[in-house]
Amino acid sequence: MLAIVFLSSVGVALGVLRRLRFDRRTIAIVLAGVALYADYLTYTSVSERNFDGLAHVYYIRAIAQHLRLPAMSACVACGHPPLYYALGAAWSRSLLAGGWMPFELGLQWLSLLLFVGFVVLALLVIRSFGVAPATQWLAAALVVFWPSSVLNSVRVHNDALASPLILAAIYFTARWDSQRHPRDFWLALVASALAILTKASGYVAAAILILFALVHLRTTKVARRDVARTAIAIVVLGAVAALAVFSRLEQSPHTLCLEVLGHACDGRYRPPVADTPSRFIFFDLPDFIRRMDAMPDYPKPDYFWNRFAKSSLFGVMPLGDEFQAARYTALAVAIKLLLLAMVTTCLCGAIFLRRVPWRRYRVYACAVVTMLIFLLAFRIRVPNEFHEDFRHVFPVLVPFCLAYALVVDRARRVSGALYWTGVGVALLMIGSSVAFFVRAP
Repeated sequence: MLAIVFLSSVGVALGVLRRLRFDRRTIAIVLAGVALYADYLTYTSVSERNFDGLAHVYYIRAIAQHLRLPAMSACVACGHPPLYYALGAAWSRSLLAGGWMPFELGLQWLSLLLFVGFVVLALLVIRSFGVAPATQWLAAALVVFWPSSVLNSVRVHNDALASPLILAAIYFTARWDSQRHPRDFWLALVASALAILTKASGYVAAAILILFALVHLRTTKVARRDVARTAIAIVVLGAVAALAVFSRLEQSPHTLCLEVLGHACDGRYRPPVADTPSRFIFFDLPDFIRRMDAMPDYPKPDYFWNRFAKSSLFGVMPLGDEFQAARYTALAVAIKLLLLAMVTTCLCGAIFLRRVPWRRYRVYACAVVTMLIFLLAFRIRVPNEFHEDFRHVFPVLVPFCLAYALVVDRARRVSGALYWTGVGVALLMIGSSVAFFVRAP
């Protein structure tokens, strides 16, 4: 069964990448990533490193068996919009009919294929900037082998569909913003609508599309079709948002938060101390380096950025007994130090990014800022140990890796030593992530 999962995923990735005319090295990077994801699958069940995985399985199974949505109160995940679960049910009733593959493994296979789609979209984003092949390979390898990419690659969760849809919406919005092809606008609109029907985080994609539609109305040459497109986007996305909300309403009274965000509003967690501005500004560097666990070490302060940064690498949940050996602790420290080096490089990269045509980057820059604002608002509105998780804004990984590769590429103009140091940091991050997740013999 695992061989079928691996070979089919490789076949899909190979076919799509060849059709999109990616070069051999890019294809090799992706196929190596798929091999790592498949290896990770061999020792990872649905519930491992996925605290509500069984709830998502229940939601999908309920639709597959009864051809209707379960009660919103039936499971933790049952408050989410139904698109991902309907897709999972259709997948299980068609390709998994007859029980030839375990139900949960089949859903992990679906997640792996969806993550291949996310990777392909990331490659399209990277290629759209027309940078040198070596820079594209570096950015692609960082996305493919990033630690949380491995964690999310086979996770049975609606993020598996929401992340590629949000990234697709951002990609087509950026193409429409730069080239003004109507087709890109409609593709962005479709991707945004489907993202809303998948998860509340899809509202970010809708907000970005509407924002740039309004920006285009401020230009001196505004055509009637621009006004019409903006109006259509607002109406369609508003209607889809209403559909996503009302599809999960029940007869019992609900708050607005529960109607929009589902059981995320149940308040499973409250910080033992009140939120203060310092919790969203400060960063505890020793704690970040010392501990792999993203859960707070009370009575020490529970800083937002500490948990966000750790979850960008190793998720929110403890990784489990498979990762308790000393070698994993050492690798985790190395990975965290390398992340700090990469973030510092990107922050200092403004020196090398002068005279850059920022219009080419503005949609992606706006997307990063918007997603982080939405995440902060989510955490402030509903304090929860899982509401600072990087997976809620996982598409941010793509512009971050691309920005790092661009800064390293431009560092070549200043010093060859700086360039090769930047490349070395990226290669060390990739190698450390692979060493961390490859199953020990």
